Amino acid sequence: MLVTGDIKCLHCGYISGRWVGRGGAPLTVTGYKPHQPAAAQEPQDPSALVRCTRCDGPVFLDDVDPVISSTRLRRIRRLREQIAAIDAQRHRAA
Repeated sequence: MLVTGDIKCLHCGYISGRWVGRGGAPLTVTGYKPHQPAAAQEPQDPSALVRCTRCDGPVFLDDVDPVISSTRLRRIRRLREQIAAIDAQRHRAA
């Protein structure tokens, strides 16, 4: 499941930005959206761990929410309808 939340420093409590990624995955630069645009222009390794932009301390994900997209919900609904139609055909054939 995809989650989003604030990147918060363990040392100073500063919120550096937002992160989107799989729940339980390491906080890498790939899903990181910094609050300061200047920090976003620094080229970094996509697999590098996110650090605090103020004190360079370790960070954690705070105020975590699941990512829910309308496209994904429509796709799930459509797949459930297709599964129900297949089950109905099997019951008619039996």
